[in-house]
Amino acid sequence: MNFSKQLTSLILGFYREDPEQYRAISTLQACQLSRRWGTLRINCADIRTAEDLIRGIEFIREPVAKLRLARRLKIVIDGAYTRVFPVNAPGYGVESSSAHQKGRSSFFF
Repeated sequence: MNFSKQLTSLILGFYREDPEQYRAISTLQACQLSRRWGTLRINCADIRTAEDLIRGIEFIREPVAKLRLARRLKIVIDGAYTRVFPVNAPGYGVESSSAHQKGRSSFFF
């Protein structure tokens, strides 16, 4: 199993007990996922797949935030930039600077 499939399995596995939410992001299986410098890049083959994922972006954000996989989600169609979504989680991402002030390290990567 390659890294892209592992990331997909992690995100989809988060909703294995909720079929409605699982269906909302099941098109994620048709995409290639990669992670670098705090960004989870989702490379879709076509615009329809990307639009489906954008509609269900909240269902992708939650497991990514809870598993601390990335600070941003970038949806790409055939290598061309489409949209970037922040992943907001307490002590991570946008709010990580306040975590550092409280004496906790905000360093993740």
